[in-house]
Amino acid sequence: MLTLNEVLENLQQLFAVQEYTAAAQIIETAREIPELYNDTVAIYDANLCLMNNNYPQMWEAIHRGLSCNCKNPELYVLLGEYYLPTNPNQAYLCFENALFYCEDENDRATIQEYMDNLKRDCDITVRKTSFIILSYNLLDYTRGCIESIRKNSPESAREIVIVDNASKDGSVEWLKQQKDIILRVNAENSGFPKGCNEGVEVASKENDIFLFNNDTYLPPNALFWLRMGLYEDESHGAVGSVSNYVSNLQQLPFANPTTESLIEFAKSNNVPMAHPYETKTYLVGFALLIRRDVYNLVGDLDERFSPGNYEDTDYGLRVMQAGYKNVLCKNSFIIHYGSKSFGKQADTYANIMHANAQKFVSKWNINIIDDLYPRQDLASLIKENKAAAFCVLDIGCRLGSTAAYLKGKYPNAYVCGIETRSDMAHMAQQNTDVLCLDLEKTPLPFDSESFDYIIINDVLECMQNPAEVLKNLRYFLKKGGKLLVSAYNLKHYSVILPLLMQDRFSYGENGTLCTTHQKLFTGTEMQNILVQAGFHVDAIHSVMAGEPDASTNNLINLLAQISENKNRGQYLVYKYLFVAK
Repeated sequence: MLTLNEVLENLQQLFAVQEYTAAAQIIETAREIPELYNDTVAIYDANLCLMNNNYPQMWEAIHRGLSCNCKNPELYVLLGEYYLPTNPNQAYLCFENALFYCEDENDRATIQEYMDNLKRDCDITVRKTSFIILSYNLLDYTRGCIESIRKNSPESAREIVIVDNASKDGSVEWLKQQKDIILRVNAENSGFPKGCNEGVEVASKENDIFLFNNDTYLPPNALFWLRMGLYEDESHGAVGSVSNYVSNLQQLPFANPTTESLIEFAKSNNVPMAHPYETKTYLVGFALLIRRDVYNLVGDLDERFSPGNYEDTDYGLRVMQAGYKNVLCKNSFIIHYGSKSFGKQADTYANIMHANAQKFVSKWNINIIDDLYPRQDLASLIKENKAAAFCVLDIGCRLGSTAAYLKGKYPNAYVCGIETRSDMAHMAQQNTDVLCLDLEKTPLPFDSESFDYIIINDVLECMQNPAEVLKNLRYFLKKGGKLLVSAYNLKHYSVILPLLMQDRFSYGENGTLCTTHQKLFTGTEMQNILVQAGFHVDAIHSVMAGEPDASTNNLINLLAQISENKNRGQYLVYKYLFVAK
């Protein structure tokens, strides 16, 4: 068997004399043996594919090559050639990244010529990125953050703006010595939303806006792939990264990671990925890149959420409301050390979080838990191969987060949503196809047996005649298809306690119900309705809620006295999940 060096020597000789058929045979062998395939072999492979217009194999070659060496400039040039026919903006970004990694002056001149020609011949709309970073008494983190930006992103691609919120640890003195940053110094701590707005105010007006925490480290190619995601499609208004420390299902699991191990992970993760994008209702503001024209349309962060929390959630909904998508880029991993400013003030942080949650709910009239986030419990009931192509109808899709989650998990799936609230349906359109209609009043515009799965997400309780709706839905379910139903538990304490306190149902932090509900069901009652509608119930799962706080213990005791079933455990079952067919 050939060695890697022999493969490289043979390919060099064969390409020199244009013996491409023989070269292709060697490459075909090398593809099957990992030890014989590195980034240099990938360059030969991708070039050969480009000659033959074999773009799928070209992409695979570049992917494998950059997985071996994520800083190979020739592979970024080839990646630019790959994107050139379909997306000149992305091609330009690839050439720029190639120039960043290239050390040969002759090659640099050639790459620069590519970029100049591309600007001349195409309408390149790529903008520089303004990092907007707030500094507050964390000089070591701020210094490390800025040094990572300098090290791992092209100077031609960025501008660094620092807003110091009255640091007392020498941060201002150090920042004033840096010649490549724009610095704004505040006499008092203005908080995160206002501080970011102040940073945008002094940033270059044509640049894209990158809200970036100072307790982060920018690994190789993290900014590159974020920008590739932003310029993937005109509908992408904001993009965000995955990380080791972040909420909103953007976190990747690590056991006791070190900075060095996370950087090594980033090198293998921040490469071409077959399905890198997942739309979200919002993106966490630790690393949030917003397209400049979208920022100009949507406006500044809402300063009612000062000093911080929920301003990024609010911004995500405003991006959707404006008709753009929030896109998670899974091939952009950024290290986040996490909550360094608030971390030492746990009680203060919790109070601010609670107060801003109330402001957010008041502004948007939504349920934070049920409307913002995907129903992973329902999604987990779908057992399909990742590459499978199937159809899902999501009834009660809210903001489309469950649909977006399913499309991220199953890229070939088609998901359609049904939502009665027009404002939610409008925003959900950024996550999936959505129809705004009332199932009890409007027939569904689908053919028979259109869906492999129908999800019913806490909406049967809102209907006058849920059994009739269920009967009608059977027409649209394929043979062997499944109905996945979520329903509130009538006996759960979150339902009964408000009644005992003579309160009406209202949206609350614990997910209590709203006044639109016609009827609530026990698990047995819901099962009977499904059976009456012609479904066979395969399985029932319980969603457990946390214990009520101590102040309601006396009411729980009262419930135990008046309940037919003295088993207190029934009050901990928050929702029932039914799998039927």
